[in-house]
Amino acid sequence: MPGEPAVLLVRIGSVPAAIEEKWKRWYTDVHIPARLTKPGFRGARLFAAYEGECKYLALYELESVGALQSKAYLALRQQEASLPADSFEARAQELPGFARGVYRQVFPDTPYAIPAAEYLFLVAHDVPPGREDEFNAWYDTEHVPAMLRVPGFLSARRFRMADPLPAASGKQSTSPRYLTLYDLADQDAVECEQFLKDRESPWSAWVRSWYTRRLRIKARRISPLAARRAAA
Repeated sequence: MPGEPAVLLVRIGSVPAAIEEKWKRWYTDVHIPARLTKPGFRGARLFAAYEGECKYLALYELESVGALQSKAYLALRQQEASLPADSFEARAQELPGFARGVYRQVFPDTPYAIPAAEYLFLVAHDVPPGREDEFNAWYDTEHVPAMLRVPGFLSARRFRMADPLPAASGKQSTSPRYLTLYDLADQDAVECEQFLKDRESPWSAWVRSWYTRRLRIKARRISPLAARRAAA
């Protein structure tokens, strides 16, 4: 399933305490594995946020957005839609703060292998019309290289929202236009002295004066690392 690498990002604001533990087991043991058998799904991880704009987030690694158009995946969604109203599948999109976004990778152009990292740092932005070229140049040539020099930062990837979302593959929520994902070896990497120093520069201050940061989430992986599938 050739094309630009992509991710499906699902955010959940909260899960009722009465079902939270069962919901996490279902997501890890049932929901994720069902998708990892489908063409174009390379891997998936479930995270619990300890800071930011959601409680849980799921990140699906896709060979391309075409993975969401395969007959096998659409058949799975149809089967899930037929489940009883009290099933986790039926209730999932009704959870508070549920949001779903599909993003194509724009940087870097090198292959990505899911690391054995426990932590994820996510930042997402909206950018005014006419500013995207400068925003991308700043991120790719100054900001990402600076972040990758910080101890504990393992990888950095940038994405732009897929527009439109592949038909019949699920409703795309209102989500930020640009997404940046950092795999971290250490949750304190985002608070260390070098991070706080290297994130600042005259160019950074200028770009931050006109973009809108929509999300800034720090999260810990709670699904097994085995919950992934190598690309065929």
